Amino acid sequence: MYIGSVEPTKDNLWMVSADSAALEGGERVRMKQQTVEYVPALYKIFDEIIVNAVDNKVRDPSMRHLDVVIDPGCKENGYRSWISIYNDGKGIPVEFHKTEQVYVPELVLGHLLTGSNFDDTNARLTGGRHGYGAKLTNIFSDEFVVETGDVSMGLRYKQVWHNNMRCRGEPEITEFVGEIAKDFTKVSFSPDLEKFEMEKLSVSMARVLKKRVYDVAGCLTDVEVTLNGKKVPISGFESYIQAFCRSTTAAPAVKTNKPSSVVNSSGDATSSGPNYVYSRINKHWEIGVLPSDVGFVQVSFVNGMSALRGGSHVGYVSDQICRRVVERVNKKYPELSVNMAHVKPHVAIFINCQIENPTFDSQMKEYMTSRPQTYGSSCMLPERLLKLVLLDSGIVERVVQSARARQRADLLKKVSSSRSKSTSVNVPKLEDANFAGGPRSSECSLILTEGDSAKALAVAGLAVVGRDRFGVFPLRGKLLNVRDASMAQLGKNAEFAHLCTILGLRMDEHYGTEDARLKLRYGRVIVMTDQDHDGSHIKGLLFNLFHTFWPELLEKGGFISEFITPLLKATPSSKRTGAKHDLETRRFFSLPEYFEWKASLDLSKLKYYTIKYYKGLGTSTSSEGREYFSDLDKHLVDFHWSGDGDGDALDMVFSKARAVDRKAWLLNEYSPDAYLDTSSGHVTYRDFVNRELIQFSHADNARSLPSVVDGLKISQRKVLFACMKRKLTSEVKVAQLAGYCSEHTAYHHGEASLHSTIVNMAQDFVGSNNLPLLYPSGQFGTRLQGGKDAASPRYIFTQLQKHTRLIFPEEDDVLLRYADDDGFPVEPVYYVPILPMLLVNGAEGIGTGWSSSIPCHHPVQVIDNLMKLIDAEEAGEDLSKVELAPMTPWAKGFSGDIRQTGKHSFVSRGSVQQVNTSTLRVTELPLSKWVEDYKKFLWDLVGKKAIRSFSEHHTDRDVRFDISMARSDLAKYADDAATDESNGADAGDSEALVKLLRLESPLSISNMHAFNADGQLSKYETSEDILRDFYSVRRELYAKRKQYLEQQQQQELVYLRNRIRFIQEVSSGSLQQITQERLPKAALLALLKTHGFLPASSFQKKVCIDGVGTLGVIPAGGDQDEAAAMVDDCNAEDEEDYDYLLNTSLVSFTKEVADRLQQEHATKHARLHELQTMTPTQLWRKELGRLRALLLRDSAFQV
Repeated sequence: MYIGSVEPTKDNLWMVSADSAALEGGERVRMKQQTVEYVPALYKIFDEIIVNAVDNKVRDPSMRHLDVVIDPGCKENGYRSWISIYNDGKGIPVEFHKTEQVYVPELVLGHLLTGSNFDDTNARLTGGRHGYGAKLTNIFSDEFVVETGDVSMGLRYKQVWHNNMRCRGEPEITEFVGEIAKDFTKVSFSPDLEKFEMEKLSVSMARVLKKRVYDVAGCLTDVEVTLNGKKVPISGFESYIQAFCRSTTAAPAVKTNKPSSVVNSSGDATSSGPNYVYSRINKHWEIGVLPSDVGFVQVSFVNGMSALRGGSHVGYVSDQICRRVVERVNKKYPELSVNMAHVKPHVAIFINCQIENPTFDSQMKEYMTSRPQTYGSSCMLPERLLKLVLLDSGIVERVVQSARARQRADLLKKVSSSRSKSTSVNVPKLEDANFAGGPRSSECSLILTEGDSAKALAVAGLAVVGRDRFGVFPLRGKLLNVRDASMAQLGKNAEFAHLCTILGLRMDEHYGTEDARLKLRYGRVIVMTDQDHDGSHIKGLLFNLFHTFWPELLEKGGFISEFITPLLKATPSSKRTGAKHDLETRRFFSLPEYFEWKASLDLSKLKYYTIKYYKGLGTSTSSEGREYFSDLDKHLVDFHWSGDGDGDALDMVFSKARAVDRKAWLLNEYSPDAYLDTSSGHVTYRDFVNRELIQFSHADNARSLPSVVDGLKISQRKVLFACMKRKLTSEVKVAQLAGYCSEHTAYHHGEASLHSTIVNMAQDFVGSNNLPLLYPSGQFGTRLQGGKDAASPRYIFTQLQKHTRLIFPEEDDVLLRYADDDGFPVEPVYYVPILPMLLVNGAEGIGTGWSSSIPCHHPVQVIDNLMKLIDAEEAGEDLSKVELAPMTPWAKGFSGDIRQTGKHSFVSRGSVQQVNTSTLRVTELPLSKWVEDYKKFLWDLVGKKAIRSFSEHHTDRDVRFDISMARSDLAKYADDAATDESNGADAGDSEALVKLLRLESPLSISNMHAFNADGQLSKYETSEDILRDFYSVRRELYAKRKQYLEQQQQQELVYLRNRIRFIQEVSSGSLQQITQERLPKAALLALLKTHGFLPASSFQKKVCIDGVGTLGVIPAGGDQDEAAAMVDDCNAEDEEDYDYLLNTSLVSFTKEVADRLQQEHATKHARLHELQTMTPTQLWRKELGRLRALLLRDSAFQV
């Protein structure tokens, strides 16, 4: 039998660190991988004896002690070394073997090919097998001694062999009785060091043997192991694993706030440890997992034997772990695309197992070859342990870091050419500078434009400055935010690769020196974007790119400049200017700058200017482009680095981890009047962020987050405004409505976005809108795909819902504040519906630093709570103390259950019932879980054999899945349901089944952010807070509406009275001069004044309502456009003040018209009287009651 090399060998082994001995009391141990010299054969003969002692624990669980003595000898005894291994428990029987005619101890330890482990038909969990074992130790020893005590026989046995088992001593058998007599076995031997080419037992060899003693201490349970009389500071496998902590990792590269966990056989966490996970799966398997920074590590023991090279048992366990890590990483970071080969180098696995009749690939027993089917036990890792490995061990983080490093290396190869400079590069749409990449490349400037139209403007300018030192490249849309982008994303981003190629940038290069910067193809970058919010964002993203990878380029002043073009231009009108006016053309590079100039200007001079708004660079003509480049210095603004604050500002804006900082930034720094002053020709990156980029971030929030008043985002408000302006009561194609909306609301983004907005506002399937404002005529999407199955905008139609104008009364339109776009009034700043639509239809959005998620609520419950507040106000109560009825999330048509689980959390639950002993029926899904997605999930369950199969029976509105399960599995869920006395034995009531089928989804009200009436972002803690905030705004508008309508009615009554009296007096002859004499108009006007007729200007005055501004009365036949367009001067005189009388047609003097005017006057008088007798809250109550009655006609809204 081969026992290994008898020559000294160097190998890299886990050893007890020398640090361990220095630790106080020797109670802490650390294992460390070291290169040591040892003799494998000597190690093997020692191992044979100690494995026998371990086997004894299997045969006799009462074993409690294992004592090892390793005496290397000394000079005085010629360095004769002695090793002894003692264990208590049932020893070798002291019996005479009748067949072999020797005592059993001699037979076992002094005769070859004898033993009890040959028969593989008997399951055994011990290490010996071939019948050599300890006899080999005897053969390779100068002296070999066995001692054993057999209490059952009352005998003590001792026998000695010398000279490599050649000389056999006679057994010494003595009486072994008394209270102190206990079963034991002790084997001592003096290895024949000459056969191992050793003169004495070396220090390194003794350390290897010491490590093996520590191994045994880890493998044994409830056994005290001592070495040279001192207790080994390891007790059990978990303690053994702890000795490897901080040894498999080079440094704490991955920090986690979670302690690593230890799991017992029941799967419960019982203790914590630094960076390891441990579990005793069953009586045959103990598992430990650690992260590794030194490649895959396995430390495993099979029946007490050290499997130095592992084996099938290692793959059996490690594959389970690696497979789950792969699933976790690929799900959370799909761009990394890792496999098991990527995971394994980051895992250190520890196994202590007992295998029935194990087989190995050699007599050294270092690699187990048994197949899992023959193990005699299983080791399926429990889910709880796997979750702890994923969440606590640090392995996932290391895999992610490694994958990203690998992608970074790939990216380096992809975007960094072998030559840092090249005189010519092939990049589509690049207009390369002639000197780029050559010896004069540092003189070159690359102009990066926002799109192709801006490129055309820049190319036109090159006619002035030439193409030798200037190149032009158009950016396609917005750059990628590279700060948190994966290497895979960067590698796939063509724009990033193009910039690296054009500029000659290398990922592994540092451009902190002038020599390094000379390797670039361009010495400067000029950014040329539109002077709007999106243009600011593009600039910020470009700065972010350089700061992330090459911050030293930003720190070098003058590397990046901005090409500024006018946003507005005020040109003196040649038709209006005269000699007395000395006016010059003025250009403005920001709106605040224009408004500041406008406010300082004498209004009498403003009319002499023609204002042109440049919506983008494409608005400028080629001649204007040449004009810009002819005075290049005036249009260039350099960006300078002022210190660490610049870098922190860029990081704050673009880092995903700093959302909280962005919130504080927007709250504290934003001012609508702020703008970046570029008059000095240079600005800092920090000023750019705090004064210009912040405007984009605020605009992003304004686009993405709703108003608490009307519940709408800007795009939705524009659509609603367009529909109301068009009086959309008949169907129109969605595509046509989007075009109309874009034209009449100054919508600056693509119409595809408007299509989506219109479709979403009309959707009415479960989980969309409770009260859609638009009517869906056609396929607007269903719950099958959550609305993604909507038809093309060209094929579907829409119009206003019947209830929309009840919610947004037309009488309010003239009282609203309208936004202004380039002097053109567009949609209101916000509408003021009669109930908070933010609660009714909910809202979700993600802006900059802020996000919002507000669930839908029952509109009737919302109305009833408003009525409570109205009642309280009319009773003179303190509204802040009014107790409102709870408002829980609610979705029209949802047949499941929504219940509160915490102060700010709810859960929506679908419905499942047991049909028979093997079938379940799912008739409702949780909110926002769509049918097609759930179908994919059920296929996963089929693949995992959690269910057998399923069938579908849905409609576009109703859900029904019939699910087939094994009867035994369904019975378990039925038993689980029956444990709740409130439920029957329906498996559908089982919480475990609901969890398996994922029929619950969370609904949170902890992130309810919206703009308040003052335009400030506010967080609302409860739905009631939203209702109360809305109430005060709506209540104020009702008061203004009442005041406005009363004044309007009074003025219209004056108008009617004058017309009626005029007709009567003309008809009666009192004003016969008008019909009989040809009077000049001035005489006619004087005549009418003499008769007491009022000029139109005296009663058609502008109605000024506090807080709203100066608004025009809507005359008969007028519309809101005319009112919104009226000028501010309330005292302006109309030259045609009496035309309303003088233009009276002959038909107006008929009896029918006279009667109609009288009836109209009576009706308006009655209306005025009704208004004067009603309070604002009564007006509100009336309109709420009308809406409530309409809603309750639909059974879905009945409460």
